Amino acid sequence: MMMAKASLPPAAADSVSTQEEMSDAFCAPFPSDAAVDAYLASIAPPRELVCPITQELLRDPVVAEDGHTYERHSLATWFGMGRTRSPVTNALLENVNADGLAANLAVASMAVAHRERLGRELIRICNGIKEREGRCDENGAGVRVEGLLDAGADPNGRGEGGNAPLHLLIQSGNIHLATHLLNHDASVTLTNDAGMDCIATAEHTFAHQQERLRQTVPSERNKHNAGTIAEWNDFIRELKRREAAEKARSEARDRARSQANEEHRERQRTLAANARSASRDGGQSGLGRVEDGVGYFPSLAALQFQGSIPAPSPSVAEYENREKERLNRIMKCVAFVGLVYFLLS
Repeated sequence: MMMAKASLPPAAADSVSTQEEMSDAFCAPFPSDAAVDAYLASIAPPRELVCPITQELLRDPVVAEDGHTYERHSLATWFGMGRTRSPVTNALLENVNADGLAANLAVASMAVAHRERLGRELIRICNGIKEREGRCDENGAGVRVEGLLDAGADPNGRGEGGNAPLHLLIQSGNIHLATHLLNHDASVTLTNDAGMDCIATAEHTFAHQQERLRQTVPSERNKHNAGTIAEWNDFIRELKRREAAEKARSEARDRARSQANEEHRERQRTLAANARSASRDGGQSGLGRVEDGVGYFPSLAALQFQGSIPAPSPSVAEYENREKERLNRIMKCVAFVGLVYFLLS
């Protein structure tokens, strides 16, 4: 390696040295348990981003009646077990309906930012493992990868070449850490810029390793070949199994999302109809208030950019059409009365 580096231009040699130093830093073992604890503490999420029930980074945070923020699923499970007290304060809660919980969007955005920050660190470490072809100390790179994942790092971020952490670990040949990523919901269907998903990457890496093994001496080849083939075959079968399960979950989520969107639109139509009914019951006549109008009295700027304004919802469009028809009938009646008055006079 020193000979190759010496033949490079100074700038390229410095770049190679920097990459080697970075990968060495990622793969270097921790000197003591205290150093491990310090590293894990440095990547741990802030307390306000951790669910008090699961003690994990929040993903779908909701606010309960006690003012504290919880993971939606864990709080729904808490209420579903018949518990009516706050998990934090132990105070009795009046509202124990999981369907009426309000999302905490501010905490959700902070949790996403924390997850993405750790995800970028995970990509850098996985790239360093790839540079060393998977030959890293388990007490170094392994602890860092597992610690980041346990702290909530995004396992599906993208790095150079569109590679996700799972791509990089598969390319490094480190099946153990790649399996740990799979256990933290890493997607196997993501494709990199070369158009290769994780299964294609694994098959390509396995074939490349087999080719390199065939070029070694027979004694070394016989020692590693059987175990390597079995390990890679098991890993690729697991990737294919997870791919089928992931596609099934994705289809189920799409169906649930479509159903939720339709229910939301139906609720909006019902609310709009109730509002119009209440307005009529209150004795309001004519077009109503300007601030309640949709599509009336547009400004010049709105007219200039009306092509970019999305169409109103079906319920609003239906209401507008009915109002236009009513106005047309009124205008025709006024015109007819005016004409008759003019002829009679």
